[in-house]
Amino acid sequence: MNLTTRELLYLEDLAKLFESIDKNCSRGMQTTTDPQVKSVLQQLSQDHQQWLQASARLIQTNGQTLQ
Repeated sequence: MNLTTRELLYLEDLAKLFESIDKNCSRGMQTTTDPQVKSVLQQLSQDHQQWLQASARLIQTNGQTLQ
C-alpha cells in the first residue's frame, strides 16, 4: 500500500495527537484517587497507545516514499 505525502502527514499529525492524549491520561491516572476514573483513563491510554503504534507502523512502512 502506497500512501500519498498528504496521507502520511495526516498520520503523523494523528500520531502526535494520540501521544498527547496518552500523556494526559497518564497524568490523570497519577492524580486521581477514584478507582473507576483511573480504570477508564488506563483503558483510554492503552487504546491510544495501540493507535499510536499502528500509525507509527504505517508511517514507517510507507515513509520511504517521502525520502
